[in-house]
Amino acid sequence: MRTERGLDRLLTFLDAIVAIAITLLVLPLVDLLAEGPHDDLAGLLGDHLADFGSFALSFVVIARLWLGHHRIGEWVGGYDTAFLWVNLWWAFSIVLLPFASGVVAEYGTQRLSVALYIGTITASSAATATLTVLVRRRSGLRREEVAEPDVDVVPAVVAPALFLVALAVGVAVPQVNFYALLLLFLSGPVERLVRRAASRG
Repeated sequence: MRTERGLDRLLTFLDAIVAIAITLLVLPLVDLLAEGPHDDLAGLLGDHLADFGSFALSFVVIARLWLGHHRIGEWVGGYDTAFLWVNLWWAFSIVLLPFASGVVAEYGTQRLSVALYIGTITASSAATATLTVLVRRRSGLRREEVAEPDVDVVPAVVAPALFLVALAVGVAVPQVNFYALLLLFLSGPVERLVRRAASRG
């Protein structure tokens, strides 16, 4: 039996996971202060620049992934087994991100760390795309006032496609590594191209 309370519990559970994941990101930075007194704050920050950069990047990534998932929550009025399991897949990828972020801070631009980090983001983005398609195709998942055309699948599908390309380029070309994520700036133009092609079709 699917109830409104059950849906609320699911969305609250997922929001809590995101909040915990973001909190876990900052804990290694707090531990730096626990190592002992530091006479030179600038030196401390400089010595751990990679840690701070990894934190900032991962915070932005998790925030963006949550915003995409939040948009889905605005459309949803019910749930089914497939919707539940795909959400758990999305939650797993979010939980894994603080670890992937720590790997980046520790191992830098090694191919495996690039693959783990961008691969985790790609998996999360793919889960969001799958949820969006489910909500568009299954009327039982949507709120009564949300029609099928209201569920825009283009951004949800373009994002994991770009992440997948970034993953391939970042791993295949070591000099590019995480700079491959700059491909995401192409999301706007790619979305417009997809919409134009769909309208012609």
